[in-house]
Amino acid sequence: MIRNIPKGSISDVKKSPMDIFKKSEELKQGVYILNRDNVAGVMISKQQYEGLLDLIEELEEKVLETKVAERLARYDTQESPETYTVEEVFGKTLMEMQFDPDEEDEWE
Repeated sequence: MIRNIPKGSISDVKKSPMDIFKKSEELKQGVYILNRDNVAGVMISKQQYEGLLDLIEELEEKVLETKVAERLARYDTQESPETYTVEEVFGKTLMEMQFDPDEEDEWE
């Protein structure tokens, strides 16, 4: 499905790729690049691409914050929250765990 998005051809890109980038900048949206009437790709400016990357990062952060909030809300309402044993987490019993203190890590 081709939406109401500006279009250019592979020939246009070969002739003058900067014109496609300028068109994208002016219209503030991507330009579909057609190859024999089929969309081969989309061209956007560097600034638009970086803006999309920033938006993706923001949205991923919001998704993570929402998941954390949901888990905390679920934890607060549980009478007995789900817990895990040392063996379930590490694959070994507590007695099998080895403690190797690192004197250089300044935790002691």
